[in-house]
Amino acid sequence: MAGPLILFGCSAANQKPPEENPILADLVDYRNGLALLREGRVDESIQLLRRSAASNPRDPNIPNALGLALLYKKDYPAALKAFTYALKLDSSFSESYNNRGVCLIEIGKLDEAEADFQKVLDGPPSNEKANAHFNLGRVQKRREKWADAEREFSLVLSSDSQYRKAFLERGLVRVKRENFREALEDFLFYMKEEPTDPLANYNTALCLLTTGRRDLALRYMERTLAAAPESDEGRRAKRFLESESAMHQPVEVAR
Repeated sequence: MAGPLILFGCSAANQKPPEENPILADLVDYRNGLALLREGRVDESIQLLRRSAASNPRDPNIPNALGLALLYKKDYPAALKAFTYALKLDSSFSESYNNRGVCLIEIGKLDEAEADFQKVLDGPPSNEKANAHFNLGRVQKRREKWADAEREFSLVLSSDSQYRKAFLERGLVRVKRENFREALEDFLFYMKEEPTDPLANYNTALCLLTTGRRDLALRYMERTLAAAPESDEGRRAKRFLESESAMHQPVEVAR
């Protein structure tokens, strides 16, 4: 793209305002829409991305981004439509296959979701392959195929040891498989970056209880309650701590 045209020797009164570049305007709407989505301003993001899509209907990145915003709002039918349109524009768009697969998981179409993730894995090398393995792990977790799910999360971590969400998910699956020691390692690694995650703290406490470290387990129950008292894990931790306290109340001796 050519640089800006600089006029020398012209008075301000004689200079015309620059004409709007429609392509640049589309890019601004798209980029601002993504920025708003990252900030959690989803409705504003959707408005800008729809405007950008209307102005530039051949760019698959725009409906893909719009689909993400709609997925964030749990508007699954609209998100599915957006991702499908992005793939109509570019049938090799691996990110949209992953995103559409996530949407299909949410509406319970696991076989179709698996097919989308497999297309990413069968395609050319890309960073999306780790995401596809992660999402396949989620599919197998929904099916309660714990061994298959653990394998997928392990494949993610073999290619990207910093994919922290995979440590959490593998830990949860290992709890289901009653492999508490290795699950504990996964949770502790995950919480190096996410120390207040209630799900990780609560399951860490469970793992510690099964391995005989009750005093330390109590600390993680307390952390769970402090981090998210209204969550399911927070309420369970509260009940556990209350029952633990009741068990250790001194018994009053009748006189």
